[in-house]
Amino acid sequence: MPELPDLTALLSIVEERDPDADPLSRLTVAEGVLSDLQGIGDRLLGYLVELARAEGCSWSDIGDHLGISRQAAQQRYGRRWSSLTVADLAQSGAFDRYTARAKQTLERAEAHARRLEQPAVGADHLLLAILDDPATLAVRAIAAQGVDPSALRVELARGLTAGSETTATSTGGSGASGTSTTGPGASGTSSEATIPIGPEARRVLTATLAETAELRHNYVGTEHMLLGLLRDRSSTFLRDHGIDLEPTRAAVRAALEAFLRSRES
Repeated sequence: MPELPDLTALLSIVEERDPDADPLSRLTVAEGVLSDLQGIGDRLLGYLVELARAEGCSWSDIGDHLGISRQAAQQRYGRRWSSLTVADLAQSGAFDRYTARAKQTLERAEAHARRLEQPAVGADHLLLAILDDPATLAVRAIAAQGVDPSALRVELARGLTAGSETTATSTGGSGASGTSTTGPGASGTSSEATIPIGPEARRVLTATLAETAELRHNYVGTEHMLLGLLRDRSSTFLRDHGIDLEPTRAAVRAALEAFLRSRES
Protein backbone atom coordinates (compact mmCIF):
# COMPACT_ATOMS: atom_id res chain seq x y z
CA MET A 1 0.00 0.00 0.00
CA PRO A 2 1.43 3.44 -0.94
CA GLU A 3 2.58 5.37 2.10
CA LEU A 4 1.32 8.87 2.88
CA PRO A 5 3.96 11.58 3.41
CA ASP A 6 5.37 11.31 6.93
CA LEU A 7 6.44 14.18 9.17
CA THR A 8 9.97 14.18 7.76
CA ALA A 9 8.66 14.52 4.19
CA LEU A 10 6.34 17.37 5.20
CA LEU A 11 9.16 19.17 7.00
CA SER A 12 11.23 18.87 3.82
CA ILE A 13 8.45 20.55 1.86
CA VAL A 14 8.35 23.40 4.37
CA GLU A 15 12.12 23.78 4.05
CA GLU A 16 12.00 23.74 0.24
CA ARG A 17 9.29 26.38 0.11
CA ASP A 18 11.27 28.86 2.15
CA PRO A 19 14.82 27.79 3.06
CA ASP A 20 15.56 31.12 4.74
CA ALA A 21 12.47 31.24 6.96
CA ASP A 22 12.93 32.03 10.63
CA PRO A 23 11.13 29.87 13.25
CA LEU A 24 7.98 32.01 13.19
CA SER A 25 7.90 32.26 9.40
CA ARG A 26 8.15 28.49 9.19
CA LEU A 27 4.83 28.29 11.03
CA THR A 28 3.25 30.38 8.27
CA VAL A 29 4.80 28.17 5.60
CA ALA A 30 3.54 25.06 7.41
CA GLU A 31 0.01 26.53 7.51
CA GLY A 32 0.22 26.86 3.73
CA VAL A 33 1.33 23.24 3.36
CA LEU A 34 -1.58 22.12 5.57
CA SER A 35 -4.00 24.18 3.47
CA ASP A 36 -2.70 22.54 0.31
CA LEU A 37 -3.06 19.06 1.81
CA GLN A 38 -6.62 19.82 2.88
CA GLY A 39 -7.38 21.09 -0.61
CA ILE A 40 -6.03 17.91 -2.19
CA GLY A 41 -8.09 15.84 0.24
CA ASP A 42 -11.23 17.76 -0.68
CA ARG A 43 -10.54 17.19 -4.37
CA LEU A 44 -9.95 13.47 -3.74
CA LEU A 45 -13.34 13.07 -2.06
CA GLY A 46 -15.02 15.31 -4.63
CA TYR A 47 -13.52 13.26 -7.45
CA LEU A 48 -14.82 10.00 -6.00
CA VAL A 49 -18.26 11.56 -5.50
CA GLU A 50 -18.16 12.63 -9.17
CA LEU A 51 -17.35 9.07 -10.23
CA ALA A 52 -20.15 7.67 -8.04
CA ARG A 53 -22.67 10.11 -9.49
CA ALA A 54 -21.45 9.38 -13.02
CA GLU A 55 -22.25 5.72 -12.32
CA GLY A 56 -25.81 6.69 -11.45
CA CYS A 57 -25.52 6.97 -7.67
CA SER A 58 -27.77 9.67 -6.23
CA TRP A 59 -27.11 11.73 -3.12
CA SER A 60 -29.63 9.43 -1.42
CA ASP A 61 -27.56 6.38 -2.43
CA ILE A 62 -24.41 8.01 -1.06
CA GLY A 63 -26.22 8.90 2.16
CA ASP A 64 -27.61 5.37 2.55
CA HIS A 65 -24.13 3.89 2.12
CA LEU A 66 -22.79 6.15 4.87
CA GLY A 67 -25.80 5.66 7.11
CA ILE A 68 -26.82 9.32 6.89
CA SER A 69 -29.58 11.28 5.14
CA ARG A 70 -29.39 12.61 1.59
CA GLN A 71 -29.19 16.15 2.92
CA ALA A 72 -26.37 15.23 5.30
CA ALA A 73 -24.46 13.60 2.43
CA GLN A 74 -24.80 16.75 0.35
CA GLN A 75 -23.66 18.88 3.26
CA ARG A 76 -20.68 16.63 3.93
CA TYR A 77 -19.50 16.17 0.35
CA GLY A 78 -21.11 18.99 -1.62
CA ARG A 79 -18.33 21.48 -0.89
CA ARG A 80 -15.68 18.91 -1.76
CA TRP A 81 -17.52 17.98 -4.95
CA SER A 82 -17.50 21.68 -5.83
CA SER A 83 -13.72 21.88 -5.36
CA LEU A 84 -13.02 19.95 -8.58
CA THR A 85 -11.15 21.63 -11.42
CA VAL A 86 -11.58 21.27 -15.18
CA ALA A 87 -8.71 18.76 -15.19
CA ASP A 88 -10.29 16.78 -12.33
CA LEU A 89 -13.60 16.45 -14.17
CA ALA A 90 -11.82 15.60 -17.42
CA GLN A 91 -9.96 12.80 -15.64
CA SER A 92 -13.23 11.47 -14.23
CA GLY A 93 -14.62 11.13 -17.77
CA ALA A 94 -17.18 13.93 -17.40
CA PHE A 95 -16.04 15.51 -20.68
CA ASP A 96 -15.57 12.39 -22.77
CA ARG A 97 -18.35 13.40 -25.17
CA TYR A 98 -17.07 16.96 -25.50
CA THR A 99 -15.56 17.95 -28.83
CA ALA A 100 -11.94 19.13 -28.94
CA ARG A 101 -13.15 22.72 -29.31
CA ALA A 102 -15.51 22.39 -26.35
CA LYS A 103 -12.69 21.03 -24.18
CA GLN A 104 -10.45 23.91 -25.26
CA THR A 105 -13.25 26.28 -24.31
CA LEU A 106 -13.31 24.87 -20.79
CA GLU A 107 -9.54 25.27 -20.53
CA ARG A 108 -9.76 28.88 -21.73
CA ALA A 109 -12.53 29.59 -19.21
CA GLU A 110 -10.25 28.39 -16.41
CA ALA A 111 -7.41 30.50 -17.82
CA HIS A 112 -9.67 33.58 -17.85
CA ALA A 113 -10.66 32.99 -14.22
CA ARG A 114 -6.99 32.61 -13.25
CA ARG A 115 -5.93 35.70 -15.21
CA LEU A 116 -8.66 37.73 -13.55
CA GLU A 117 -7.65 36.31 -10.15
CA GLN A 118 -11.11 34.90 -9.46
CA PRO A 119 -11.70 32.13 -6.88
CA ALA A 120 -13.64 29.90 -9.30
CA VAL A 121 -14.63 29.50 -12.93
CA GLY A 122 -17.94 31.28 -13.41
CA ALA A 123 -20.65 31.34 -16.07
CA ASP A 124 -19.28 34.51 -17.67
CA HIS A 125 -15.81 32.96 -17.93
CA LEU A 126 -17.41 30.15 -19.93
CA LEU A 127 -19.16 32.68 -22.15
CA LEU A 128 -15.97 34.65 -22.71
CA ALA A 129 -14.17 31.45 -23.66
CA ILE A 130 -16.92 30.59 -26.14
CA LEU A 131 -16.65 34.04 -27.73
CA ASP A 132 -12.86 33.62 -28.07
CA ASP A 133 -13.31 31.28 -31.04
CA PRO A 134 -15.27 32.93 -33.88
CA ALA A 135 -15.28 29.75 -35.98
CA THR A 136 -17.62 27.77 -33.71
CA LEU A 137 -21.30 27.03 -34.25
CA ALA A 138 -22.02 28.84 -30.98
CA VAL A 139 -20.59 32.11 -32.24
CA ARG A 140 -22.31 31.68 -35.60
CA ALA A 141 -25.63 31.22 -33.80
CA ILE A 142 -25.07 34.51 -31.97
CA ALA A 143 -24.15 36.33 -35.20
CA ALA A 144 -27.25 34.92 -36.91
CA GLN A 145 -29.37 36.90 -34.44
CA GLY A 146 -27.92 40.21 -35.57
CA VAL A 147 -25.48 40.59 -32.69
CA ASP A 148 -21.77 41.22 -33.30
CA PRO A 149 -19.89 38.49 -31.37
CA SER A 150 -16.62 40.47 -31.44
CA ALA A 151 -18.22 43.53 -29.88
CA LEU A 152 -19.98 41.28 -27.40
CA ARG A 153 -16.66 39.74 -26.37
CA VAL A 154 -14.98 43.12 -25.95
CA GLU A 155 -17.78 44.36 -23.71
CA LEU A 156 -17.86 41.19 -21.62
CA ALA A 157 -14.07 41.15 -21.19
CA ARG A 158 -14.12 44.81 -20.15
CA GLY A 159 -16.85 44.16 -17.59
CA LEU A 160 -15.08 41.13 -16.13
CA THR A 161 -11.79 43.00 -15.88
CA ALA A 162 -13.44 45.96 -14.16
CA GLY A 163 -15.22 43.64 -11.75
CA SER A 164 -11.96 41.86 -10.95
CA GLU A 165 -10.17 45.16 -10.26
CA THR A 166 -13.01 46.32 -8.00
CA THR A 167 -12.85 43.08 -6.02
CA ALA A 168 -9.08 43.34 -5.64
CA THR A 169 -9.37 46.94 -4.44
CA SER A 170 -12.13 46.19 -1.94
CA THR A 171 -10.19 43.27 -0.44
CA GLY A 172 -6.97 45.22 -0.25
CA GLY A 173 -5.08 42.90 -2.57
CA SER A 174 -5.36 40.26 -5.23
CA GLY A 175 -5.00 36.56 -5.74
CA ALA A 176 -7.40 33.75 -6.37
CA SER A 177 -8.68 32.16 -3.24
CA GLY A 178 -8.24 28.60 -4.47
CA THR A 179 -6.08 26.01 -2.81
CA SER A 180 -2.92 28.00 -3.50
CA THR A 181 -1.94 31.56 -4.36
CA THR A 182 1.28 32.85 -5.83
CA GLY A 183 4.94 33.08 -5.08
CA PRO A 184 7.22 30.59 -3.42
CA GLY A 185 7.06 31.03 0.29
CA ALA A 186 4.14 33.47 0.11
CA SER A 187 1.96 32.29 2.97
CA GLY A 188 3.60 28.92 2.40
CA THR A 189 1.71 28.23 -0.83
CA SER A 190 2.71 26.93 -4.23
CA SER A 191 3.11 28.93 -7.41
CA GLU A 192 -0.26 28.50 -9.14
CA ALA A 193 -3.81 28.61 -7.84
CA THR A 194 -6.09 25.61 -8.06
CA ILE A 195 -9.28 27.06 -9.48
CA PRO A 196 -12.44 24.95 -9.19
CA ILE A 197 -15.49 25.08 -11.40
CA GLY A 198 -17.88 27.30 -9.45
CA PRO A 199 -21.55 26.55 -8.70
CA GLU A 200 -22.82 28.74 -11.58
CA ALA A 201 -20.56 27.07 -14.13
CA ARG A 202 -21.51 23.65 -12.72
CA ARG A 203 -25.18 24.41 -13.30
CA VAL A 204 -24.38 25.57 -16.83
CA LEU A 205 -22.57 22.30 -17.57
CA THR A 206 -25.57 20.36 -16.25
CA ALA A 207 -27.88 22.45 -18.45
CA THR A 208 -25.49 21.84 -21.36
CA LEU A 209 -26.05 18.10 -21.08
CA ALA A 210 -29.81 18.66 -20.91
CA GLU A 211 -29.68 20.68 -24.14
CA THR A 212 -27.54 17.99 -25.79
CA ALA A 213 -30.10 15.34 -24.86
CA GLU A 214 -32.98 17.51 -26.06
CA LEU A 215 -31.31 17.90 -29.47
CA ARG A 216 -30.55 14.14 -29.48
CA HIS A 217 -26.87 14.69 -30.18
CA ASN A 218 -24.20 12.18 -29.17
CA TYR A 219 -21.52 14.84 -28.66
CA VAL A 220 -21.22 18.09 -26.69
CA GLY A 221 -20.08 21.16 -28.60
CA THR A 222 -19.76 24.86 -27.90
CA GLU A 223 -23.27 25.35 -29.27
CA HIS A 224 -24.64 23.15 -26.48
CA MET A 225 -22.61 25.12 -23.93
CA LEU A 226 -24.13 28.34 -25.26
CA LEU A 227 -27.61 26.86 -24.94
CA GLY A 228 -26.72 25.68 -21.44
CA LEU A 229 -25.80 29.24 -20.47
CA LEU A 230 -29.17 30.48 -21.68
CA ARG A 231 -31.13 27.59 -20.17
CA ASP A 232 -29.58 27.98 -16.70
CA ARG A 233 -29.90 31.79 -16.69
CA SER A 234 -26.85 32.17 -14.41
CA SER A 235 -25.51 34.89 -16.68
CA THR A 236 -27.80 37.75 -17.71
CA PHE A 237 -25.28 39.17 -20.16
CA LEU A 238 -26.65 37.38 -23.22
CA ARG A 239 -30.29 38.19 -22.47
CA ASP A 240 -29.36 41.81 -21.82
CA HIS A 241 -28.14 41.89 -25.42
CA GLY A 242 -31.28 40.33 -26.89
CA ILE A 243 -30.07 36.73 -27.09
CA ASP A 244 -32.65 34.30 -25.71
CA LEU A 245 -32.93 30.53 -25.54
CA GLU A 246 -35.54 29.69 -28.17
CA PRO A 247 -34.14 31.89 -30.97
CA THR A 248 -30.67 30.55 -30.20
CA ARG A 249 -31.90 26.96 -30.39
CA ALA A 250 -33.37 27.74 -33.81
CA ALA A 251 -30.10 29.41 -34.89
CA VAL A 252 -28.09 26.39 -33.71
CA ARG A 253 -30.33 24.00 -35.63
CA ALA A 254 -30.03 26.15 -38.76
CA ALA A 255 -26.24 26.36 -38.40
CA LEU A 256 -26.00 22.59 -38.00
CA GLU A 257 -28.19 21.98 -41.04
CA ALA A 258 -26.06 24.38 -43.09
CA PHE A 259 -22.91 22.65 -41.90
CA LEU A 260 -24.25 19.22 -42.86
CA ARG A 261 -25.33 20.48 -46.30
CA SER A 262 -21.86 21.92 -46.89
CA ARG A 263 -20.30 18.55 -46.10
CA GLU A 264 -22.62 16.76 -48.51
CA SER A 265 -21.99 19.13 -51.40
